[in-house]
Amino acid sequence: MAEPLETFGNPTTGGGSKFHQKKTKKMQLRPYQQAAIEEMRKHIAEGRTRLILCSPTGSGKTVIFSHLAKSALQKGKKVLIVTDRIELLKQSGNALVGLNLEFARIEAGKDTRMGYQLYTAMVETLARRAKDARYEKLMAGFDLAIFDEAHKQSFDKIFPLLPERIPVIGATATPYRKGGQRALKDNYHAIVETIDIPELIEQGYLSECMTFGVPVDLSGIRMKGGDFDDGDMGREYSKKKVYTGVIENYLRICPGVKTIAFAPNIESSLELCEKMKEAGINARHLDSTMGNFDRVQVLAWFKRNPDAVLCNVGILTTGFDEPSVRCVILYRATASLPLFLQMAGRGSRTTPDKDSFYLLDFGENVHRHGFWEEKRKWGLEKAEKKKGVAPSKDCPSCNALLPAQVRECPHCAYIFTKSEEEEKEEVRVELMLLSPQERRKRAMVATLEEKAEMAKAGLIKPYWVLHNLNSMEEAKRFVELMGWKPGWLYINRDRFPNLGGVGKVAGW
Repeated sequence: MAEPLETFGNPTTGGGSKFHQKKTKKMQLRPYQQAAIEEMRKHIAEGRTRLILCSPTGSGKTVIFSHLAKSALQKGKKVLIVTDRIELLKQSGNALVGLNLEFARIEAGKDTRMGYQLYTAMVETLARRAKDARYEKLMAGFDLAIFDEAHKQSFDKIFPLLPERIPVIGATATPYRKGGQRALKDNYHAIVETIDIPELIEQGYLSECMTFGVPVDLSGIRMKGGDFDDGDMGREYSKKKVYTGVIENYLRICPGVKTIAFAPNIESSLELCEKMKEAGINARHLDSTMGNFDRVQVLAWFKRNPDAVLCNVGILTTGFDEPSVRCVILYRATASLPLFLQMAGRGSRTTPDKDSFYLLDFGENVHRHGFWEEKRKWGLEKAEKKKGVAPSKDCPSCNALLPAQVRECPHCAYIFTKSEEEEKEEVRVELMLLSPQERRKRAMVATLEEKAEMAKAGLIKPYWVLHNLNSMEEAKRFVELMGWKPGWLYINRDRFPNLGGVGKVAGW
């Protein structure tokens, strides 16, 4: 039986070999971070030992699980932190170093130092070494395991390697799986989520997002592995010269601000970068094939130049934290909600002189997934096929992409006028506040078209309308306005005697 997480809680002196005991300044947790820790403790005390820690990009989930690791170590426990990307491994390592925690790395091509309390590992390296007797013994001795980016399927293979008794914390900003993927509920008992993106923005922990979308024709791009094919996308974007729209809109909307651009493949990123340079933009390219020296040089350049534009291919989606980024360009389309949120979230960090960022969408991603800052409901079940997102519209003054219900553009103060349909919708919303008796009273004097609108809005029952009509022609017209099949009235003819018998008398 797993020990309550209080065992990993209030720090005390103590701990085993190789744990750094240097006195450090106590880490100050934000209220929602402390609340997440307390909620996880409660779950584990009640027997729910496998937990998803859901915390948005930029909210400090690494801080939360690093605090858990430190607390466990100070109680003499043994901890394992597993990631799937070298960038995430470095990020976690930096957080641990910041807490003065010593740890050993399980790395490919290197022998692992034994005798430590804290280990970090790449998921594939750990899985490959699992059958080695030394690592079997190592895995059996852990008291707490933490997976970073736990929504990814690669972590599923680690569960059988761990003792069933120990708590497992799966940290992710997007607990989301779909299609043929294994559901998170197969590995986890509950989700702990103490704050979401809208609340983080409201409390000043994340920047507000100013979204701009440009229509792009994706009809020539195939789907591959559940997402848009990178090769097709790169060729189509090049053929249609989408980069021209990127450059024009960047120079119009937010010229000279620090920017990350996400491209579908290396050729596409290089092309975008070169076209930007030709336009006088301070741009460079980064991809996973570059050596460590070149990568470090490019990232150092990006950090020190406030007007830098960094074109990359997926390498900066996770594990990269540069708060000074003021613009994110999505020079690609993705069917993956987690990927969309991760890319957009690269600009969401706040600084003393930054409380907003730009999102330039050249892949219809906002139309596909909704706005980055939307409130979302996460679950352990596999996601159902999305039926649609909240409608949006373009501001005719500044071209910002806005929720359809907005009346004043927050970026340029443009005032939207109401269409006839919107006026009718407002009337329907107002009517919903009335009692059923008052609704029917208003419906009795309404036109047939208004009756149909009220029925579609759920204000009155369509059958009630039909029972109160006086002619077959009215009934046929109402059925047409409701969008029902022409034969519906005939099939249900015996239900409406007030119409004089829809069957033979009506001439069907």
